[in-house]
Amino acid sequence: MASLVFGAGQALAWEKDPDTTAGSATSVITGLLPPDATIGNLDTTLPGIGDDAVGIDDSLTSPPADPADSNPGTTYFVDNHTASDDNCPATPYTTIQAGIDASGPGDTVKVCPGTYPEQPLVMGHSHDGLKLESVKPLEAVVKWPAVDMPSATYPSGSHHLLEINTANQVTLRGFTITGPFNSGGCQVDRHEGVLVSNAFDGHIHHNHVTMIQDTNVLLYGCQQGDAVAIGWRNFPTPGSARVDHNQVDEYQKNGIQAVNQGTSLKADHNVVTGPNNAGVRAITAPNGFSIFNKAAATVDHNIVSNNHFARFPLSTGIILDESPAGSSRVDHNRVFNNDYGIESDTQINLEISHNDVFSNTGDGITLCGDAASLCGAAQDNIVLKNHITGNGGSGIILYSGTTPSGVSSNLLKDNLIENNGGTPPAILGETNTGGMHADHYSTNNTILNNHMQDNIAFDCYDESTPGPGTAGTSNTWQGDRGQTSSPPGICSAS
Repeated sequence: MASLVFGAGQALAWEKDPDTTAGSATSVITGLLPPDATIGNLDTTLPGIGDDAVGIDDSLTSPPADPADSNPGTTYFVDNHTASDDNCPATPYTTIQAGIDASGPGDTVKVCPGTYPEQPLVMGHSHDGLKLESVKPLEAVVKWPAVDMPSATYPSGSHHLLEINTANQVTLRGFTITGPFNSGGCQVDRHEGVLVSNAFDGHIHHNHVTMIQDTNVLLYGCQQGDAVAIGWRNFPTPGSARVDHNQVDEYQKNGIQAVNQGTSLKADHNVVTGPNNAGVRAITAPNGFSIFNKAAATVDHNIVSNNHFARFPLSTGIILDESPAGSSRVDHNRVFNNDYGIESDTQINLEISHNDVFSNTGDGITLCGDAASLCGAAQDNIVLKNHITGNGGSGIILYSGTTPSGVSSNLLKDNLIENNGGTPPAILGETNTGGMHADHYSTNNTILNNHMQDNIAFDCYDESTPGPGTAGTSNTWQGDRGQTSSPPGICSAS
């Protein structure tokens, strides 16, 4: 069995997945005003997702009709006759690529039921506004060929199952998009299920993207196999898309990934489920969402679960690092049964709000600013009205490690944090856990009106260096409720 290619060692309290450091910078903008403590005062809803609908519901197999197009263009059908009784009209196009090649701006390519062993490429602005649709939901199957197919763009064979490149406002709807792929070895250009590169305002919805894994179990340690990728990771081209109402599962590395400056992702109402494949989990650390290297993202109303690394806790449900200041938000997600819930580092003015984060092996929400863990400073972020329960580590941890003021000037407000810390601390390397845990070099954070109970070892735990904050700490605790606290006085039991 191959070893983990990036060579991670035994985890401590938290370890950044080295996969999210490739090409990334850890410098941050400084000198911004910290969040105003009145933020959220008009929000009268309870912590967590509340009554909001998250995930796909039943619309994966019964999607609503697309809105009428004022300029519908020409419709082309594709049928390879591998499915019977599909009632599709006669058509000369037997491959998806042939239908794409025939189409022009604003046209529609409808793909009839069947399995299509090819790697479709939507290339160039001559396909702006193309709508690529399965005639019947999930019954047109784009299947990775046994060997990567060459094309004029990729003479040695493409590493992308379905790619949208330099074509704007392209819609991809209703397909099953599936591997596995035969990589032949770890590739600099990663194998990806759907790639949006130098293409903008795309819409990827109501698809099932699955089995984006290598055929060779000995190559599971290769850090590749992303189900949906916005921005071309190893070549610094951006992209933008709305990705919604998709089922994404059995990937090798990342479920939904966004990278590079200029990339923008809006991801909502997806169900992203990590691999059950024990071989993948043994030597690859899969993540649900991985957004980094200056990409911006709004991640909301998703269900994210089952991301685990078998050797030690490393995989994470939602990673959002290094986005432009004030550009990004993580809200109303249900994040459970991962190694870690939500992690952010090297981040300014990010909002993490109204998430249900529960039953993860390690910490529920992590703000990392520890340079030794490859994190830049985490400053001026808002963690608001999350319901965090039953995680093995701390509910919320401000992790500066050995970096003075690595996590500073953040607002943590109105969170409900209960029953965390059940995993023995030796497993995670934490000497103690807390409902809310500010570590040694976390400074000038405002911890306001949070409710914590039944957490191990403390509900409220601040080990920051002595300073002008509450009870001699370097942080301000105000209106927080907890049954146990260290030092005494940062929380009230009433």
